Amino acid sequence: MAERVFEGLGDQLTKALLSADFDLYRSIMTLPVTFTPRGAKAYTLSDDAALRDDFDLYVSIIRLHGVTDIYRLVLGTDAVSADEMVVQCKTHILVRARLLVDPFETRMRLLRQDDRWRISGIESSIGHLNWAMGRADVLSDGQFENRGV
Repeated sequence: MAERVFEGLGDQLTKALLSADFDLYRSIMTLPVTFTPRGAKAYTLSDDAALRDDFDLYVSIIRLHGVTDIYRLVLGTDAVSADEMVVQCKTHILVRARLLVDPFETRMRLLRQDDRWRISGIESSIGHLNWAMGRADVLSDGQFENRGV
C-alpha cells in the first residue's frame, strides 16, 4: 500500500517538474517543506513564494539538461504513524533512454493531510540538491560536481 501511494505521488512530482506545472507541484507538497542534503545543513521553505522560486530554478535546470523522465525505484518504506511515512528510493534522472547522472538514494517524508499524502521533506545527495539550485554541474562520468558551495 505504501509503495503504491508513493508511486502515484512520485509520478505527480515528475509530471509537475517536467511540465513546469507549479499548481500540481504545490498540491503534492506541504509547507513547511524541508530539504536535507546528506552531509550538509538542511533548509526549509515556509511559504508559497519560496517554494515557487525553488521550483522555477529546478525546472530551469531540468530543461537546460534536457531531462525527459525521473524514475524513483522504491527501496523501502517506514510507517512512522498512520499519517506519516518515510520512503527510501533510488532516483534515476533520464535524458531519453540515457542516465544523466548515476542513480542516487533519496528519502521522502510523507504526511497525510485532508485524506491526501503530501511531501513534507526530501533528503538527497548534496550534489543533487545543489544541481537543482544551479550550484553543481554534471560531469561526463555521471557524477555531480559541486561548484565550491
